[in-house]
Amino acid sequence: MSIPFREVMTGPELPTRFTDAELVTRYLDAGSPAGEPIYLGFGETWTEIAPGLAKILATPMPPHSHGYVISQFGLPRLQKVLRGYIAETHGLPAGADFEVAATAGGTRNAMFDFARLVRQSVRDRTPVAVVPMPGWDYEGVFSALGYETRYLPLRAETGYQLSTEDFGVVDGADLVVINAQHNPTGVNWDATAVRELIRRTDAALLLDDAYYGVHDPGITPTSALRILLEEQPRQHWLAVRSLGKQFHCSGWGIGAVTSTPSTLDILLNEELFHHGFAAAIPLQYAMAEWLENPESATFLGHMNEEYAAKRAALKTTLKDEDHHLGECTAFMRFKAPDADFRLRCFRETGVLFSDSTPSSWLRLYLGPPLPVLTEAFERVAGVLRAQ
Repeated sequence: MSIPFREVMTGPELPTRFTDAELVTRYLDAGSPAGEPIYLGFGETWTEIAPGLAKILATPMPPHSHGYVISQFGLPRLQKVLRGYIAETHGLPAGADFEVAATAGGTRNAMFDFARLVRQSVRDRTPVAVVPMPGWDYEGVFSALGYETRYLPLRAETGYQLSTEDFGVVDGADLVVINAQHNPTGVNWDATAVRELIRRTDAALLLDDAYYGVHDPGITPTSALRILLEEQPRQHWLAVRSLGKQFHCSGWGIGAVTSTPSTLDILLNEELFHHGFAAAIPLQYAMAEWLENPESATFLGHMNEEYAAKRAALKTTLKDEDHHLGECTAFMRFKAPDADFRLRCFRETGVLFSDSTPSSWLRLYLGPPLPVLTEAFERVAGVLRAQ
């Protein structure tokens, strides 16, 4: 299916700070010289939304779903569904002290509001956030709130697993991020190491579970949320989980946030209330309907099988020492031959990857169908052979 890039990216007449949008637009304006662009950077396909979910959205909805919902916890129906869904899929202990809310605006917004809440308890000094490296753009969220960022290193020689030798970096931190289904390496962090990290710090914890449900068949995803609830509680913690990542509808911005009832009360009725009400109610209604349908679990299982098949296929394309496949999330990484490879590859093949850290590595999104990924690497092969 052709992707309508001009419909989803900023046009040249408007300013953008997203370099990839400018690159793709210029390539299209040049007549797509190496074929239709294949964009494997950003975590979206624009074509693979769960058919059953799309069908629900296309059916008439009750009139109330188009109006205000007077609940900062989201559409009541979805909130109730998610409370059971989070408890079941994470295997949370009976009697655990937690509450769940539905969010519409993306997990990034929830992270910002939580970091702002934590920031209020830090006076007369610069707050410190510890984030994994390589990792997602946490610094882009926290820096606007005045946080200093420290990095918890993940190394190739340890398979990008947590190393207790590095846990000293969390000492004195105010906020620590745990991303157990790690983006961008695709590694499922060892549960014992996650438990030790949680025990090591009394800082506020942000559990980034965006890809908790996305993993190869046979893999038991490490639930940092369950581990946290089994350990010593702390004043502030928050777990965020994206539903868009599970069903190829990231543009909906629908997800779940989990925390103690008292923290969610402040986060939603004060921090979120500063800038918005519960929104996107038709999308929340459709998501509640979808999660109550067994077809949603079937779709997720098939999607995870497809991700495993894609990883296996790409393993035969790249040299062992030049890639890291992982076993969860929708990403893998591979080593670029040189610093100019990403842009040169796009100019010559129309295949665009995204930068990773360190800069010698690129991140590859596995969401498109396998034939698209195969075509991408058939195009790229010539550039790689020319090295």
